[in-house]
Amino acid sequence: MTAPVLDPTDENLRRAAECIRDGGVVVAPSDTNLALTLDPWNPEAVRRAYEIKDRPAHKPLTLFVRDPDDWRRYGTHDDPELVDALVDRFWPGPLNLVLSSTDRVSDERLQRDGTVAVGCLGNPTWRRLAALVDGPLAMTSANRSGTVDDDTLVDTDLAREHVGDGVDLIIDGEARGTTRASAILGLAGDPELLRRGDVSPADLRAVLGSDSL
Repeated sequence: MTAPVLDPTDENLRRAAECIRDGGVVVAPSDTNLALTLDPWNPEAVRRAYEIKDRPAHKPLTLFVRDPDDWRRYGTHDDPELVDALVDRFWPGPLNLVLSSTDRVSDERLQRDGTVAVGCLGNPTWRRLAALVDGPLAMTSANRSGTVDDDTLVDTDLAREHVGDGVDLIIDGEARGTTRASAILGLAGDPELLRRGDVSPADLRAVLGSDSL
């Protein structure tokens, strides 16, 4: 049975937040694709997300925080002022940072080789939902793994087709605040651009230094 598609009203966002807190998996908007959205600390919800998406086990989920300063709760860096500079410049927004993980992140589906990917989204619907959940959210795009090109934006119709029979609710994101792709910047070692996106290498170099990337 396909999950209901709900408009992002206050009532429906409260329903989605309650579902997430109870261990459910919902589809919600991000700054890019509609995404499976769940409680990162609920093992059953995490297992379901991988099953729904048919996501390879070696690919961790990304952890999203509402307060930019919360990166420190889940990630570490030898130069925290550098991370703060990136956060101040680009968050909320389409940039994910891969950092060394703290001991708060122990699930292998959220960290790999001692690292964790952390983001902070600007999408207004997502921010309302995150405030109602009042905790970090794990997310991954709402499509079957390996079936969508990187330049394809996962919208409501595509999400329904790919994962609608596996999730509990779909919050209609339409094009509210969406962009094409989040950039991913690795900071567990020397800075490395792991995926190109709406934050350009030139933008990142302006913060990191001209010799970086």
